[in-house]
Amino acid sequence: MNILIIDDHAIIEEGLKQRILKVLPDAKFYFTDNIRNSISIVNSIEIQLIFCDLEFNNSDITDGFDICERILKMKPKMKLIAHTNYNSYRVMKKVQNSGFMSFLYKGSNFQDFFDTIHNVINIGKYESASIKNLLKKRNSVLLNLFNDSLYGISNLSKRELELTILLKDTTDRKELAKIMGNTPSTIDSYLQHIITKLNLKNRNDVALFSLEFQNELLKYQN
Repeated sequence: MNILIIDDHAIIEEGLKQRILKVLPDAKFYFTDNIRNSISIVNSIEIQLIFCDLEFNNSDITDGFDICERILKMKPKMKLIAHTNYNSYRVMKKVQNSGFMSFLYKGSNFQDFFDTIHNVINIGKYESASIKNLLKKRNSVLLNLFNDSLYGISNLSKRELELTILLKDTTDRKELAKIMGNTPSTIDSYLQHIITKLNLKNRNDVALFSLEFQNELLKYQN
């Protein structure tokens, strides 16, 4: 089996290779840290499985989601696994919606690693233990965090509602300011009002609320 590892840290690449060899001892490996080589390898070699990091320092890569999108445009049936240090529900959810077959936290145990590889190869989309743990954590958080927040949506102003919806995709204040045509300080002001009205604690809570209750938010926007 030909496996492509896309990561910009040689130590991570070697460690991942050794882990994979314990599962697939006959695997052949290809390595790259940029999108151009990734595309070249995928076009010239019959790759069966790709492990892709999500964050890169390389200037020609936006992130692992960008790589996934470009590769799947060329090879729609390609099997990609997100291999990342991001152990958060928000990132995992984005991974699931971006075409990756599964999500593996770099600190996951070997059984999770083993099960994920075998299921992705033989079945396709797979909820790894990394995913299930994040879902369990998320459900617990939701019960405690958002019990009263839904009632606060109707109190949001039009611009506050717009910002709440946008926070599903980014929490970067400068990016949000550019999208909404405001200054970052205005975004901060809107955010404080949102946090108060939804009875939340911080920006990340609002982002998670937006991710989980996007349909409810959109109903108020229309």
